[in-house]
Amino acid sequence: MKGLTSEHSDHFDFLSKVSERKSKHHYRLVDFKNKQHKTDFLLSQTKCNLEIFPEGLVIVGDFTEKEGVIPVLKSEINSITVVRGKEIIDTFYLSPMYILSKLGVPNRISRHLMVYPSEYRISETRIMLKCQNYQLTLVTSGNRFDRLLRNLKKSGYSGLLKLVERPKINMLDYKNAIDL
Repeated sequence: MKGLTSEHSDHFDFLSKVSERKSKHHYRLVDFKNKQHKTDFLLSQTKCNLEIFPEGLVIVGDFTEKEGVIPVLKSEINSITVVRGKEIIDTFYLSPMYILSKLGVPNRISRHLMVYPSEYRISETRIMLKCQNYQLTLVTSGNRFDRLLRNLKKSGYSGLLKLVERPKINMLDYKNAIDL
């Protein structure tokens, strides 16, 4: 990647094997800005994966013909902002998820008994990495939020994390207000 010294590339030489693996991409790089706040449009909207290591983060994808890996050392990261998507609950009366929700069971458990896929969904999760030389924004499925957060904390990024949770929307509250 442009602007990386040989010291940086030495730390991530072992990751070249990671970029060679063929796997399903779970993330999408939606924004890449360098130090001069210029957006690199070639990197925008690229499918990729985020690999988390105690030494740093690696974004693996098909960015250009020469570069398939963006290494980010832990010492270069200023902050990691994780924005959880909106949680939307739209169940129907006497649905198993509806009954469990009314009994006080958390949505993360009751969602496994939904009848229709539209009863429970989380909009996309955003990850913003602010580094000394550049800024990255990644997007993934809302269901990956908990796993991502757990992996970042386990790898020692707790001090750099900033969490933002969007409010949940319970469509039942709106339906009950209309029925009155």
